[in-house]
Amino acid sequence: MRKKRHPLSGAIYEDIGEGRVRVSRNGASGLFHAEGRWLEGEVTQADLEMLVWVGGRELPQRRGMAPEIVRD
Repeated sequence: MRKKRHPLSGAIYEDIGEGRVRVSRNGASGLFHAEGRWLEGEVTQADLEMLVWVGGRELPQRRGMAPEIVRD
C-alpha cells in the first residue's frame, strides 16, 4: 500500500485498497475514490493528482529495457 504526504498541505494520502484513498489532515479524515469522487468523512476536498498517484493503478515495471533518451 502506498502512502504519501502532500508537499504543500501536509495531508497524508494513504491507499487502502480497491481504488480508495484515505486523506488525513489536522486530525480529520475523508475517504475518496482514486479518480476523485468523495465517499465519506470530514475532509471533503483532495488533490486529484495525489489521489491518482497514491490510489491509481500501478504500472508494470520496465524490465531489461534501457531508459528512453530524448534528443532535440
